[in-house]
Amino acid sequence: MHFQDAQKLRDALLIVGFVLMLGAHLYAPLLIPGAVTALSFVIPDYLYNKCPHCGKHLGRNTKKFCQHCGRSIK
Repeated sequence: MHFQDAQKLRDALLIVGFVLMLGAHLYAPLLIPGAVTALSFVIPDYLYNKCPHCGKHLGRNTKKFCQHCGRSIK
């Protein structure tokens, strides 16, 4: 998986999980699936959100260059 796809998946998991947890206000059983979904953002973030050159974690970097090695990541 490309790091840009991992960032999109991470953001989508956070948003969906947050919406499910908000829905728990109306239907309580949504709280646990929402929390699990929101916390599962860690998996693609940890596994795939790395610089293709130096392998270091990119974090929330949306720029065209790695903040560690300075090489192009796009």
